[in-house]
Amino acid sequence: MRVILQTGLILLTAYILMVIAMPISATEAEDQTLYMKRLKYEFDNRTFAYLSMKKAAHVLKDDPAGVFYQAYYDLEVVNQDIYKRNAISLNFDYKANWFTRFRGHAAGLATHLVTFRPESLIKVIVPYIPKLEQLRDLADPQHQQFFDHVVAQEQAQLQASQIAKEEGWAQGAKVLRGFVDGNELIKTVATPVGDQ
Repeated sequence: MRVILQTGLILLTAYILMVIAMPISATEAEDQTLYMKRLKYEFDNRTFAYLSMKKAAHVLKDDPAGVFYQAYYDLEVVNQDIYKRNAISLNFDYKANWFTRFRGHAAGLATHLVTFRPESLIKVIVPYIPKLEQLRDLADPQHQQFFDHVVAQEQAQLQASQIAKEEGWAQGAKVLRGFVDGNELIKTVATPVGDQ
């Protein structure tokens, strides 16, 4: 009798866990699909930005834009650490595909030929922020701090690009450096896992 009760309890627990994990409606399944699509895209975007800014910072080091691209690269270095740590807690097995890596290197190499103006960055960032906000809204609330960072770092890039457009590259770089150096969210999220 005891074995039957234990077996029944195990089956009931398994059934409850299955029901909890199953989408309640088609909308929930669609939300999960959209969440994964946006999450993958954002991780790809960070890889692309890291690779392209690394090359741009090097190529433009003696150019007035160099200080801006170095600050942008510094932000992406921090992002690499934050995103890698959070991929683990999100149970998201991310690996950049060859196309993402190729695009990152190609964009970086393009700086040998052309310096991307702040206006170009603004045109890319403005429509992307609402997608990141949607990603944050779809995410599990236990990961709110990470997704707040995801949105905040993109907003900092936008603000820096707008300042660079109006006041020059060096002023835009100050915005990026200020975000990296003074943002409590970065300090908290970048804290080693064992120190939290």
